[in-house]
Amino acid sequence: MDITKRQMEIVQAAIKVIAQQGYEKLTTKNLANSLGVSDAAMYKHFDSKRELICMILNYFQHISNQSIAHINSQGLSPLDCVRSFVISRYELFTQDPDLAMVIFSEELFKNDHSFEGNLLTVMHIHRDEVMNYIMQAQQIGQIRAELNPLHLFRIIVGSMRLTVTQWNLSKHAFSLLDEGKSQLQTIIKLIEVVK
Repeated sequence: MDITKRQMEIVQAAIKVIAQQGYEKLTTKNLANSLGVSDAAMYKHFDSKRELICMILNYFQHISNQSIAHINSQGLSPLDCVRSFVISRYELFTQDPDLAMVIFSEELFKNDHSFEGNLLTVMHIHRDEVMNYIMQAQQIGQIRAELNPLHLFRIIVGSMRLTVTQWNLSKHAFSLLDEGKSQLQTIIKLIEVVK
């Protein structure tokens, strides 16, 4: 991902502003104040709010691509790849709750639908990788072959989204990682082939 250190600081500050104050509060002035710089300094790094949001989505895509590449390099079984993918998401969001708030926010897309394509790109990367793991696991008898891989993807990732949303709304009242692992284990028990 082609981004300067200063742009990354701005992206992280923008994520924090959106998560804690809402998308409408993401102004040049608020962002500049949070970084302790002038409004004019912000325009040296981003031409517009839209460009900044695109950079946030690109940042998430970059993190996702790195995570998937790491999983694929480990020589794991397909079912363990599914586990590793899901747990890596829970770990990421535990470490960066503000990112979880922004990525799962509908607010970003309410007024500018052009961002939907960026998020769909990330979602499709996740879908394709996880479905590939699922189909490989079905081929070698780890996951029940009669189950629709797309439906399984939606169950796995959809339940993760719901859990992260509940965690955010509860102000992190429970361990996201512990709850996520437990939930994933329940799903795996439902879909795996019992030998």
